[in-house]
Amino acid sequence: MNAIETKGLTKVYGERTVVSELGLCVPEGCVYGFIGPNGAGKSTTLKMLLGLVHPTRGSVRLLGREMNEKNRLELLRRTGSLIELPSCYAHLTARENLQILALLKGISEKEIDRALERVELEGEAHRRVGQFSLGMRQRLGIAQALLGQPKLLILDEPTNGLDPEGIRRMRAMIRALPEACGATVVLSSHLLGELEQMVDHVGILDKGCLLWQGPLERLMAERGGEVVVTRRARTLEEIFLDLVHEREGAEKPC
Repeated sequence: MNAIETKGLTKVYGERTVVSELGLCVPEGCVYGFIGPNGAGKSTTLKMLLGLVHPTRGSVRLLGREMNEKNRLELLRRTGSLIELPSCYAHLTARENLQILALLKGISEKEIDRALERVELEGEAHRRVGQFSLGMRQRLGIAQALLGQPKLLILDEPTNGLDPEGIRRMRAMIRALPEACGATVVLSSHLLGELEQMVDHVGILDKGCLLWQGPLERLMAERGGEVVVTRRARTLEEIFLDLVHEREGAEKPC
């Protein structure tokens, strides 16, 4: 079963098409990288998956069920997300922030300890969030998303603004989530070099159009070319730019 499937997913604002006829297919248990430059339509797509933005047309299927107004909240209880910056009370501790969310969700406090441990913040549980670095706040945001043991995690630009050490820790943590939590992870990023080290499947988006999707290994095999001794193998960023230029040269619609 796929964790996410979309058919003809489209969002139009006025005369501007932000996302066009998107057909995502995200296998269960993978780390799926949704990549593209700023303005490609990644965040709009993720918000449509979460029901935060209403599609102009098309359908969304999460965890084997087509999402509609009747079952949206039920499906979202099984979905954790971090969209933009995490929402936290700076004057409260990390644990207190998670306690509030656990109370609202009707979740046992035992899950708070589990979530803090997953993001390596168990030693900072009683520290005020106002004293946290950006990387620690991002990890607390993922801890919030992990409450309730979701089967699907959607993370929008989780490494944005982090220093190299923060990116390294975030990368290791995200790679471990499917095995540690049994969750499928979808993350968006325009930092292709970093994303290449975290994901096993990719969807490449440009100007609202899906250019390619599938296992990262297959993409590299199809587009990577031969490895020359005096030169490293081609990167995901180089392959992405090739796909964009090919589409522009052929003037192909989605």
